[in-house]
Amino acid sequence: MPTLKTSPYDVIIIGAGINGCCGAYTLHRAGLRVALIDQNGIASGGSGAAGAFISPKISKAGELKEIMSEAHTEALDFYTTNFPNFTLVKPLLHIANSPKEGEKVESFIRDTHLKHSNIPHKIQTLLSDEAQNAASIYFDTGAIVDAQGVCRAMVDGIDFYCFKAEHITHENGLWQVGNLHAKHLVLSIGAYPKLLPVDYVGLRGIWGHRIDIETSTHIPCILHQHVSISPTNKEGIVAIGATHDVHYSPFSGEPYDLVQGREILLEKASKTLMLNNIIVLADYTGLRSGSNDYLPMLGNLVNADATLAKYPHIRHGQAVNPTDYLYYPNVTMINGSGGYGFVLAPYLAKRLKEFIADGFEMDPILSPSRFFPRWAKRQS
Repeated sequence: MPTLKTSPYDVIIIGAGINGCCGAYTLHRAGLRVALIDQNGIASGGSGAAGAFISPKISKAGELKEIMSEAHTEALDFYTTNFPNFTLVKPLLHIANSPKEGEKVESFIRDTHLKHSNIPHKIQTLLSDEAQNAASIYFDTGAIVDAQGVCRAMVDGIDFYCFKAEHITHENGLWQVGNLHAKHLVLSIGAYPKLLPVDYVGLRGIWGHRIDIETSTHIPCILHQHVSISPTNKEGIVAIGATHDVHYSPFSGEPYDLVQGREILLEKASKTLMLNNIIVLADYTGLRSGSNDYLPMLGNLVNADATLAKYPHIRHGQAVNPTDYLYYPNVTMINGSGGYGFVLAPYLAKRLKEFIADGFEMDPILSPSRFFPRWAKRQS
């Protein structure tokens, strides 16, 4: 760990998951001095436990579909170009896990520009009857990323500090975290306790569990249905993971049952295909964060107390233009990616760089301030 420095950085990023690491990488490449902080280490939480599948989100038309489509394209190019040693490119088969999901798949097939084709016979023979009879789409190109490996590679050459950021202050135009100072502060701490009073931000914690296994079943492509299943890599390892459907909160005080979690993952995987001679090699668990409206977050943070004091009528439902809210100076949040963190991270990092380094405006659709009016009404 570098020695703590008192000379200012351009940017301090708190949280070394995929959003923090990708943001640090992109800003560093733009020539900014970046300090990255995490209390437990690089990709030590939900990002390190992720399957890190670079796959499109199957959804119907709308803002989310447009964002995810652009993010997916950017992510494939980003990882294969910059981190090919940590990226396995393989075809991807997405299979509906319910009739409702099947409708989304059929709608997606009609509208997508992504190249897809018929499922090869050698893959069809692996699938269960349920999987063969469900709506599906076979993409010619998908990818899976080494979650922890790529995060570490991203921050190579960037000052990293391993300590718990508990108190942050702003004075003379600089944010201070411990002995570190910077003009800009970026919070990418996921669903963990917030460092500023921004209770209006709509987040939900999503517990993730991934297992790495050995199996005599050779899997030639990425599979998504009830869980995500990786292709067999060059070491003969298959990863199985899920974010939704595995419900647990690390804040409950109860230990997570790894054995039961494994059983759930393997049982769900068996609905897609038969895995023979399984040996569980490792477990990875962690908390990820999703937004309440499923869109990711990238933007400045409203100073709630100051804004309510200036515009008390917000409590009664009267509208105020978000550009008139009072914001914390030079604070940006990246959050709410849910189970698509590795897909969204390059997209969000690029726009963070455009904002901080190039002076572009951020997309208001992604702003965390979108949750403020409804929260403010509940304060009356």
